[in-house]
Amino acid sequence: MKKLIAMSTAAAVAATMSFASSDDDLRAELEALKKEVSALKQQTKGIKAKKLKKQISQLKAAALNDNIKWNVDFRTAYDVIGYKYADGASDWNQIFTNRLWLGMGYAPTSNLTFKGTLSYYKMYGQLPDPKMGFNYFDWVVNETPNDGQLRVKEAYWLYFGDDFFGANIPWTASFGRRPATDGLLANYREDQNPKSPIGHIINTEFDGASFKFDLSNVTDVPGMYFKLCMGRGMTNATSRYSGIVSNGDGTYSVNPNATDYSKLDQVSNTDLFGFIFVPYDDGQYSVHTTAFKAWNLPGMETVAVDVSSGQPVPTTYAFMQTGDLYGAAISFIANGIGDGISDMLDESIFFVSFAASKTMPSNDPYQVAIYNGSTSVGTQPAQMDMLGSNDNKTGTSWYAGANWPCQLIDDARVGVEYNHGSKYWRSFTYAEDTLAGSKLAARGDAYEIWFNKDLIGKNLTAQIRYTYIDYKYTGSNGFFAQGGTPLTMDEAQAYGMNPVDKAQDIRMYVRYRY
Repeated sequence: MKKLIAMSTAAAVAATMSFASSDDDLRAELEALKKEVSALKQQTKGIKAKKLKKQISQLKAAALNDNIKWNVDFRTAYDVIGYKYADGASDWNQIFTNRLWLGMGYAPTSNLTFKGTLSYYKMYGQLPDPKMGFNYFDWVVNETPNDGQLRVKEAYWLYFGDDFFGANIPWTASFGRRPATDGLLANYREDQNPKSPIGHIINTEFDGASFKFDLSNVTDVPGMYFKLCMGRGMTNATSRYSGIVSNGDGTYSVNPNATDYSKLDQVSNTDLFGFIFVPYDDGQYSVHTTAFKAWNLPGMETVAVDVSSGQPVPTTYAFMQTGDLYGAAISFIANGIGDGISDMLDESIFFVSFAASKTMPSNDPYQVAIYNGSTSVGTQPAQMDMLGSNDNKTGTSWYAGANWPCQLIDDARVGVEYNHGSKYWRSFTYAEDTLAGSKLAARGDAYEIWFNKDLIGKNLTAQIRYTYIDYKYTGSNGFFAQGGTPLTMDEAQAYGMNPVDKAQDIRMYVRYRY
């Protein structure tokens, strides 16, 4: 403030000397200037240095956007879904959906940030049959059109380290509800940057942590990194007021011995632990690998059978934990084909990926209730199985695709994709956003072609997509127990079932992002 007053005084004196016509005029001007300076001192007398610093800090914070930044991703889609059943019958339906993602981020320092996404996804209008069941399962709740509630899709913090225990290894650590959907490979058709996992085998929401280590500096191999991933898909704890139990008829029973947040009997945590390893990535050609193990996976097991007469035999199922799963995948990506052959090939992307899964049922014993009509005739022993078998079963999957700039329309890309799954293939792609079912989980063949167009930059885009799935076995979209049993269409019909043989989904959307 003193500098400001001195500068003002000097400027005023210079101006006065330039225009004064006599010594008397100069003296008069100086006296007037002294009075102005004195008044200015009185005005600034009460301003404290700390207050000024605080005001300056607030101005800097505002100027540097030191607050949560929001972004919007709003998609309106129209899906035409068709199913052909094993007996030759078919049905079609048309569905309008709105999906809103509200993204948020805040970085208080250069090496620490918070990321989050709130999600709203629903079909147009009221649901006529709003079932509170697997539609709201935690793994898929934000990728399934529901009742329009706003939910947390992602919420995690991310720390960036410059070196790891003195080694020249940049690293990151993150905890929270992880970005685990629309990962690499699956992101191309979704017209967005890839999230954490390899989309061929994992596309499921989960809560967990990750630790990434950039090895390119210490190995001189471009793009090499190693990432540890861990998550929890189901907890073994009871909830609050666990002693109050619904009887299903509007009445309740009370268990005075129940304890909140205690361990549930015969329930274990469903956990996943694995890694992602990229041995090479030069920006054009890259190789990506992943492997994991998941424990205590759930599925539908038979708990009651009616042996009264004929086929099929009516059964009752319960959701139970049945065993463990190994999974792995290796993917090759060419982000640009060749070098300078043509502009189109320079901007084309090709990928091929191979994945495998192996189920390991626990074979834990349990009892199945036997009925003859409405009469109970006892129980019989059974064992927990996985995919309808008490033995370990291995499944495999191939996934290939290519996309390139459209040669007829500016600011557009065309993509084609194909995948094939074997009889016992089981992926973690429950959150894949294809209303007809996860194509990457298909035990059979799936074909897809898509067209993405920028309407107003990346702020307003559109897509037309066609997905066709030819199932060779049942249970593609099931969980891990008997509900995921693979049967041919003929075998399923012999058991009195009429499963989906082929599925189609024609999608058109307009998407706003800012």
